[in-house]
Amino acid sequence: MAIINVRDQKHWHELRSQHVGGSDIAALFGLSPYSSRWQLWMEKAGKLPPEDISGNKAVQAGTFLESGIANWASHRWSMDLAKVNDYYTVDSCPGMGASFDYITKNGAPVEIKWSARGYGWVYNGEEINEAPENYLLQVQHQLACTTSDHAWLVALIDDEPRRMKVPRNDNIIDAIKHEIKLFWKSIDEGKEPEPDYKTDVAAITQLMGTLPKSNVVLDDEDVPLFAEYKSAKEEEKNAAARAEEAKSSLLIKVRAKLELMNTSQDKASVKCGVHKMSINSVPSNPGKEITPDMVGTMIGKRSGYTTVRIT
Repeated sequence: MAIINVRDQKHWHELRSQHVGGSDIAALFGLSPYSSRWQLWMEKAGKLPPEDISGNKAVQAGTFLESGIANWASHRWSMDLAKVNDYYTVDSCPGMGASFDYITKNGAPVEIKWSARGYGWVYNGEEINEAPENYLLQVQHQLACTTSDHAWLVALIDDEPRRMKVPRNDNIIDAIKHEIKLFWKSIDEGKEPEPDYKTDVAAITQLMGTLPKSNVVLDDEDVPLFAEYKSAKEEEKNAAARAEEAKSSLLIKVRAKLELMNTSQDKASVKCGVHKMSINSVPSNPGKEITPDMVGTMIGKRSGYTTVRIT
């Protein structure tokens, strides 16, 4: 194990580009909801810039809440947590590295998470029994970069801090090291993995923006893909039309019920078997009449609209 002191944000990004980090590892196992093996390969190979998720609201919330969750955990469980500014690498697995949110005084990594609705978590009081697989894999990756026999996963779930002691699992760690070695070997050999054509659409589109524009002629074997695309778009269009038709029919039936009930039609909650429907009408805003002294002023005008949600 080697410990590198991170000089600044630029240095940290350089280290991240040269290593598979804890937040990357789930992509190698097909467990990341944010990235794929192909996208990670393209980023580490320098063919695609790392995705900028700094504007993501969930990411921003996690960033701003992190220190508060750590302080809350320290207070509730008397955990002695320290913020570290180091990057940990593994001698037996070049290209593997991690930075930690916090560590305990005994050197155990502490990963801080935030979950607005608790999806993927199972807990009993303050103790977490089950956590999302990608987070557990991230913690095992972090343990591989230390000599600690356990790590802590601390999460704010349903407005309460909860924690999970994660024991070191050397079988999982060996599998992680194996995948990382294969990953860097594939980059050295230029063997690009197959993209996931469902989840990698945005990354593939971004990649096209980095290439010089020219005239391209594809092989005849690619003709069916164009036909499939056009057919799928037509199906999408027809499906959208059917959905609008069904929604309109439902609204007519709801309106008839409301008229019989002599009830306001601005807002309604509808049930039908296991299905639910909510209707909310927002009135128009006529704005303000412009007077000579108001020239150049932005005037707020909004047309009324109705939202319909069917579940």
